Amino acid sequence: MDTENKNISIPFHWSGSVCAITIVTLIVLIGTGFYLETKIWPEGMLWLKYLLITVISGTILIGLGYMPIRLKASNEKITVSRLFGSLTIPVDEIMEAGILLKTDISDSIRLFGSGGLFGFLGLFRNTCLGQYTMYATDLNHLLFIRTRNRKYVFSCSRSEELLEFIDLRLKQHNGAK
Repeated sequence: MDTENKNISIPFHWSGSVCAITIVTLIVLIGTGFYLETKIWPEGMLWLKYLLITVISGTILIGLGYMPIRLKASNEKITVSRLFGSLTIPVDEIMEAGILLKTDISDSIRLFGSGGLFGFLGLFRNTCLGQYTMYATDLNHLLFIRTRNRKYVFSCSRSEELLEFIDLRLKQHNGAK
């Protein structure tokens, strides 16, 4: 890796299981939406039709909006790009970074978020890590970052390269103090 680079940018790679979960779920949700739209509803139940269509549409739009697109690192910050804004972690707040195995998160419980639709997104908890925020589209390539206040798990197809980049930036940042 060229250590002269000031930035690194890695797109999120989708595993086959995340693709399958997303495709099947979208087919079911969209199919249900079309069914609800074509079904004849009694006059007093139209509110239910519109509520269900709103929930289905909201599920798709919110999942799509928080889906991770690209993981970026610079001297100052680590950024997860999403359609609904970016998640930013200042480098000076990072206490620890490392590689995780899929088995390290195997007993995780989803507290809030998505368990496969557009990736594994949201707040999770397990016995090893405690509570953490995850943005992963491939559970076979995981990167762990711990800050003073939070823990993050990201999928990254080039996790060793990104970890080396982060470690170098942390050394530079700590040496500058």
